[in-house]
Amino acid sequence: MSKKLDIGLPSKKSKTEIKQTANTKKIEAGKLVDLNFKVSAEFRREFKLWSVTHDMTQKELLEAAFQQIKQNI
Repeated sequence: MSKKLDIGLPSKKSKTEIKQTANTKKIEAGKLVDLNFKVSAEFRREFKLWSVTHDMTQKELLEAAFQQIKQNI
């Protein structure tokens, strides 16, 4: 005896709607988004301490460091 599974009706979305996911949509300028990557525990600690002792957020420190690198290359 076999059981029939009710898997519902097929999606009525078009192929373009199905292919477009959250990471393919254009993000409006100026909107904050996540930037995630792994670093060593030692680097993380040093980065956090430097930003705190210089009264900066980690975001501000990262952005300032990136601007300096772009100017010097």
